[in-house]
Amino acid sequence: MTNETGNRNQETQFLSYLRTADKSDLQVLARLLAPYLADTDLRQYKVWGDRSRLHLENITIPINDLLLNTRSGHITIEKDCFFGHRCMLLTGTHDYEKLGKERLAAVPASGRDIHVKEGVWLGSGVTVLGPATIGENAVVAAGSLVIGDVPPNTIMAGHPAKPIKKIDGSELG
Repeated sequence: MTNETGNRNQETQFLSYLRTADKSDLQVLARLLAPYLADTDLRQYKVWGDRSRLHLENITIPINDLLLNTRSGHITIEKDCFFGHRCMLLTGTHDYEKLGKERLAAVPASGRDIHVKEGVWLGSGVTVLGPATIGENAVVAAGSLVIGDVPPNTIMAGHPAKPIKKIDGSELG
């Protein structure tokens, strides 16, 4: 028996045992696996829409559990950008003038691109609604909502995000 056959046989035995396990056994297993599943989830980005509209060729830092919606545009992320947990870059939108199921289907195919330039930092929970360009080295505070462009080298915060100061600490001018 080869290793691969042996592993498949063990997997079959394990899965067979799981099918006979009672609820309390499954709850114990879930508690044992939870830290591993959470760690895996926090290290994977999710894409809603056409993956060919996602441009990550130049990223240099893992992008964690970022949600990327490409339904209505392209998303480009340049090098040295980093993202806190549960950030969202959303190109998709719906036509609010439509009603019911018609609204659900009324999604523009383009025009809502998001471009995250080199050195950007988005704190945890930031949502960016396209169209938007986040300028070089910009910082967006945790929990902020970005609607529109963010100037380079600027700290933004709020709902909607507004410029707070320059990253060198100087006042906006």
